Amino acid sequence: MILVITLSVFAATAMGVLALFWWSGSREESLVHRLQGIVSPGGEAPSTPSVRVREWISRLRGKSDPVARKSEEIVARVTSDVTSGHQLLLTQAGYRSATVVRVYGWVRIASVLLFPAALFAGGKAVGLPDKTLFLLAVAGAGAGFYLPAALLRSKARKRQEAITDALPDALDLLTVCVEAGLGINSAFVRIAEEFRLSCPTLSEEFDVVNREMVAGKPRMDALRALADRTGVEDVRSLVAMLVQTERLGTSLAQSLRVHSDSLRVRRRQRAEEAAAKTTIKLVFPLVFLLFPSLFIVILGPGVIQILRVLFPSMNAATGG
Repeated sequence: MILVITLSVFAATAMGVLALFWWSGSREESLVHRLQGIVSPGGEAPSTPSVRVREWISRLRGKSDPVARKSEEIVARVTSDVTSGHQLLLTQAGYRSATVVRVYGWVRIASVLLFPAALFAGGKAVGLPDKTLFLLAVAGAGAGFYLPAALLRSKARKRQEAITDALPDALDLLTVCVEAGLGINSAFVRIAEEFRLSCPTLSEEFDVVNREMVAGKPRMDALRALADRTGVEDVRSLVAMLVQTERLGTSLAQSLRVHSDSLRVRRRQRAEEAAAKTTIKLVFPLVFLLFPSLFIVILGPGVIQILRVLFPSMNAATGG
């Protein structure tokens, strides 16, 4: 009876989550249809069930006609306040596809449904009681909900660390290029070419900035977008310095050289901080792993001798 109740609760929860997802998708689709009516009035026949099925299949595959793609882009801009958190995290992790938010949503839903199902099936095969199976299902649902976001944050953090480590060298190259007479756009292109092997992440970000400026985006907007995409504090300070230099009309090469020195000092301070933390981090393996082994090796023979003196019967039993 308890097993039937547990399965019923799990099935009702899964169906409720899927119903909410399909309902939100249908609202977004209706907004897309209205935008299509504005973009191309009178050019689309009334929607039939078969057409709706094909549209859902095309949405799942990430394919649609140009008008639908344009409408979805408008919808994405209109609803950017809702998906800005996930979109920003995905961008910082290096995922920039147009369908990446949808794929990420499907992955989270699938993990929430599959993790508890797998744990429930494994526990049932082992023969665990029903209460334990229910707790495993709840724990699996929680793990499936938080694990994709945790993995995404971990990848974004690794990208940020790579950018932080390579930025002072890139800034030195930027300073040399500016002092040699190159423009800021050409310097960005040079950085993207030179760091393609040593730091592909930084090379990709500067290449995106250059492409945005070539496409007509203002330089300051492209630089602010770079700071938002990376989420690195050093990049934000660099962008703020470039914006201030352009507004005030000061020497760009001198400002870059001073900022490069400050970034190098900051990187050395971070290295010293990490080195100072190693002594504290070594306390736990020393206390829990190394000290018990030393105690056994050093005090073990003495403890055996004390036991032989206190308990002669043990000595006779061992033949000593």
